[in-house]
Amino acid sequence: MDSLLANAKLNLYLKIVGRKDNGYHLLNMINVPIDIYDVVSIETVASQEAEIFQTFSIPIDCPLEKTTIAKGFELLKKHIRFSQKFLVKVEKNIPIGSGMGGGSSDAAVFINYLLRVLKINLTDELIIEIANNVGADVPFFLFNKPAFVEGIGEKVTAFLRFPTLYFVIIVPDFSISTRWAYENFKLTLTKKEDDINIKNLQIDTNLLLNIMHNDLEKPVLAKYPVVGEIKTFLEKKGALKAMMTGSGSAVFGVFEEEFLAERVYLESRANFLNYKVFKSKTIGV
Repeated sequence: MDSLLANAKLNLYLKIVGRKDNGYHLLNMINVPIDIYDVVSIETVASQEAEIFQTFSIPIDCPLEKTTIAKGFELLKKHIRFSQKFLVKVEKNIPIGSGMGGGSSDAAVFINYLLRVLKINLTDELIIEIANNVGADVPFFLFNKPAFVEGIGEKVTAFLRFPTLYFVIIVPDFSISTRWAYENFKLTLTKKEDDINIKNLQIDTNLLLNIMHNDLEKPVLAKYPVVGEIKTFLEKKGALKAMMTGSGSAVFGVFEEEFLAERVYLESRANFLNYKVFKSKTIGV
């Protein structure tokens, strides 16, 4: 049995720049992988046909055939022939519905595993297409480096230089529907003045702090004021900046010094007894 680590991510920048005819929003994002992990264990069994069986360490409210891993498996089957049976168990440590990309990361790890183990030779374009059809964050997790992400998630450009940062992440005891967040965002197109700085692929901490922004915060803050309260708490404790990731509900504070992040992590745990609190740092830099 192989055990693989599927890490979480944070959005340090999320700007909605348009909408396609099919309703999908066009995005510009800065995504960073962090060292919080689901564990994906995979056992391969001889079989007459390609099959997948999936279990979770804790029950989740999703039919197994609709999980991201199963979706990736079915999409790959359309392009390649294989007959193994895969028994997959996922130990969920990344909070579900937090905006930290756990399901997408699980799928990306499984897709990369199948490509490697089965020695599948597909074009990069087709792999990205398959990943994007599973979920908008899956292409990012295939690269798994701090990156500028565009379109509906299919355009991923890794940064040439990116700082090592530390994070304290507080996850409230509720999830936020991604669909709801996007439906309640009022799109007003503005100049893309930030993009020039972002696309130079050389990011330092000062530039990052100046451009950090999440368009989805506005509708979320109106309905869930506790998100704003967590942001204020983290910044008062010393975070250089605090922001919601994705469509929430996780909120994170950014730190340059590990010792300060550790102190705020302990204070956050004491203050938010009913919430999940994590400390982490950027990986892939």
